[in-house]
Amino acid sequence: MHFATKFHCIFVLASAMFSSIPAHSMNCLDDFDLDDVQSYTYQIPNSDQKEKPHYWDHHQLNYYVFGKFDDSTSDQETKITAGVYNHDKLIYETEINCNKGTYSNKILNRKSQIEELFAGKLDRNLTSCKAGEPFDLILKVNNFNAMSWIFNAQPLQYGVKEFRKRIANTKTAVQTDENNVRTGITETKKYVDGVKRPLTKITSKYHAYLATKFVLKASGNARFDRLVFGQCNAWPKGMESRCQDVRNWIHTRSKANLTEETMEDHLRDFPFDVNVTRGLGVFGNNRIVHNPLCLTTKYFNFLQSLVHPDRGIPQDPFNPSLRSMRAYCCCTDMRTGQVFNNDPENNCVFAPQCLWAGTSCQRAFDPTLGTEIEREFTRLREEEERKEKEQVSEALEEHVDTESKLAAVLHINNTNADTGVLAGNTPS
Repeated sequence: MHFATKFHCIFVLASAMFSSIPAHSMNCLDDFDLDDVQSYTYQIPNSDQKEKPHYWDHHQLNYYVFGKFDDSTSDQETKITAGVYNHDKLIYETEINCNKGTYSNKILNRKSQIEELFAGKLDRNLTSCKAGEPFDLILKVNNFNAMSWIFNAQPLQYGVKEFRKRIANTKTAVQTDENNVRTGITETKKYVDGVKRPLTKITSKYHAYLATKFVLKASGNARFDRLVFGQCNAWPKGMESRCQDVRNWIHTRSKANLTEETMEDHLRDFPFDVNVTRGLGVFGNNRIVHNPLCLTTKYFNFLQSLVHPDRGIPQDPFNPSLRSMRAYCCCTDMRTGQVFNNDPENNCVFAPQCLWAGTSCQRAFDPTLGTEIEREFTRLREEEERKEKEQVSEALEEHVDTESKLAAVLHINNTNADTGVLAGNTPS
């Protein structure tokens, strides 16, 4: 198949995957409000194995739940329970008990018994369960037996394994005998060290891609007000014109695993990220390459070059070198961070196309924000210049201070500063 034909097929399929996109998520399949309910069952799209077998297999999925704790009076404990089911059979659930400050994750194991896989304490610095406080709960499906619950940026799982992973076999030489008959092939195995994965697999009787419904239940003061599903990033409502806050929120729940050293490198590339955390590593939601890009602390970049992919983009692109760019490139609304005009068909393409065709999103630039953005750039430039001057000034002060201390030491020791020997003595 000709390249242009391949790309056209990818793009048409990809465009069909986008649904109507509200202003608090990007490239999600469903995003809708719930009326402060305490129970809800979501039927997962395209999950009927008879009609569409293996539809979601090998695809990463995101379930987002948003809610709040109200001030109603209740005799019940405040609990939040969420789980994925194969019809009426449990796959994986979490139960959060605010009164006790605990969580418990359970599966239906292969003996058809309910089994607790994880249990722990809630981080009260992240969750107080006080009236008026919002909460968010994410289920990230990474693969058949790899799922992670995240509550208010706290991973509800633990245990990490580190190993050496073989990534390729490279044929380097063919051995032949005196008759030029091949006798063997020498292969060089390529490995990458330090690969990290969750220690415990979610070995439910039914794997993640057999889920047909997502069930929410709450009691006490907990209420659900929004549900999002897809292969996407989502964030709380009310964050228009707050790009950096959105970016921080997504980053805190991401697979980032920044160290002190890599944090310095990260801040050089993204100077607005001064308040980001180190991320959740293997228990996080999406990779940080899919975090939204900000033009200023308020406004989103009008071209987002690596929007989270969905099943419209092949798992193994026809060109292996494109694997790291398996994403969308989208013209974006600068205030909301959404696809420009909510029209992905005309504003999103396979990410490498941005490079090949030199995609321009000038149409998405809001000229009414130009003056404000220029002021922000000027302020940042002046602040950077001020910091540089302060660094130079501190370095000079340190140099002068060092010279003064040296002169004092030489004076006390009656030493000639020019010759470095005791005054009155002649160097030999």
